[in-house]
Amino acid sequence: MDFKLDANDSDLIWVNGPLTKADVTQPFTENVRQRLMILLRTFRGEWFINLDYGVPYWDILGKKRPKATVDRIFQEKILAENGVKQILSFESSLNNRVYSMKFSVRCYNGEDLTLEINDIGA
Repeated sequence: MDFKLDANDSDLIWVNGPLTKADVTQPFTENVRQRLMILLRTFRGEWFINLDYGVPYWDILGKKRPKATVDRIFQEKILAENGVKQILSFESSLNNRVYSMKFSVRCYNGEDLTLEINDIGA
């Protein structure tokens, strides 16, 4: 029996069967995807081991910020993640303090990945 992170919603899922190296070792790009999903869903100060880890959501959601400022905060966090070489595309919307984004990044191994996070602050 093994567990993996579901690519759609980042939930932990159980996989029955023999435990193999393929089950416990993820490709580099999948590791970057997982780290980005965890980072972008963590409030700064939430993780007691590193209070600087995460997104400053209280600064974003607690105050009326221009969309360009919110975009810049997220883009800086994405680019700072280990394994991300560059942002290829970035689309976002901010309506009634509910933020959604879809972006593509190029990883240091040359592969691209696209992530979409919806309804932040809802």
